[in-house]
Amino acid sequence: MLRNLTKKLILGESIKVEPVASIQALFDIVSSVRVTNKRDRNRMSVAQEHLKSIKRHVRSLNERVNALEEQLSLLNEEK
Repeated sequence: MLRNLTKKLILGESIKVEPVASIQALFDIVSSVRVTNKRDRNRMSVAQEHLKSIKRHVRSLNERVNALEEQLSLLNEEK
């Protein structure tokens, strides 16, 4: 994935990154970080919960956008 992004950046091609994929990558990074004290462990736990919440919101927004796009296409067909 990183090679493809680098190649597209160098060639000047547009880079489309899906929000859900970015959130998942961040979640994986946060999950893989090893902490040694309780304070940092709590911070990482809070960060994971925030990412889960963001992921839920993005999923909800995508569903809403899809529903609105369907409504718009129906309205355009009626014209």
